[in-house]
Amino acid sequence: MQNNNGKQVEIGKSLHEARVAKGMSIDDIQKITKIQKHYLEAIEQGNFAELPGDFYVRAFIKQFADTVGVNGIELLNEHDDSLPDTQSEEYADEVSKDDFNSRVASRSREHRKDSFRKVIPTIGIIVAILVVVCGIWAVVVHTNSSSQTSISSSSVSVTGSSESSSSSSKADDKKKEDKKSTDTKTTIKEVSATKYNVTGQKENTVTLKATGRAWSSIMADNKTLFQGSQNSGDKKDVKLPADTKSVNISLGNTQGAKILVNGTELKYDKSTPLTTQITLEFSK
Repeated sequence: MQNNNGKQVEIGKSLHEARVAKGMSIDDIQKITKIQKHYLEAIEQGNFAELPGDFYVRAFIKQFADTVGVNGIELLNEHDDSLPDTQSEEYADEVSKDDFNSRVASRSREHRKDSFRKVIPTIGIIVAILVVVCGIWAVVVHTNSSSQTSISSSSVSVTGSSESSSSSSKADDKKKEDKKSTDTKTTIKEVSATKYNVTGQKENTVTLKATGRAWSSIMADNKTLFQGSQNSGDKKDVKLPADTKSVNISLGNTQGAKILVNGTELKYDKSTPLTTQITLEFSK
């Protein structure tokens, strides 16, 4: 990248001039793209070494360009030789590491399954013994109780037990109904390719799961709650403030991240490896 410093400065200068012509500030670009301010300033200065890594250089430049009215694809193609390849050695290393971690995790899961299968017969024997012991104990207790209780008192006891059982059953049914009425499932409805409507919960949590190296940010009602890079296997839970109406999620690697809303996975378009923005609108 150092041998192409002059071309990098040229890219940064063209983006700076386009931004000024649009009458936009760096803060305006940050608010729209969700890219951190010092990364945007580094791009304008042609200092691409300040970006999170080679993998994000093209993605950030394209998003910057599109925001200030420059055709991002044409700009990338024009300076293709001076920009790092998305399939760089750094990217290949990350993918190889992700594949290795995936294989190790898979083997660990299989080992746990085999161990569980081996102890199943033992668990079955223990459960059978407990059932027999409990059955014998119940018979003994019932026999002793019957021999010491008169017919009259037994009748009263049975009646009281029946009423108590009926009352307990009604209480349990009421608890189940109350829980069912409050346990509302989250519903996600696609409005457009990048916009979704979420209903069903008063309190909401957005979870980011990285399946590869990914940069992302989350903003709730224009307030930044999280932004940063994640490696494969990383998980970030972001609890949204009460009465949140809108959430904007920006991804630097659409194929390297999963988004879950209250545990329900959001199915979004992953056909492009570049950055994408997703909007969630919340209603009760």
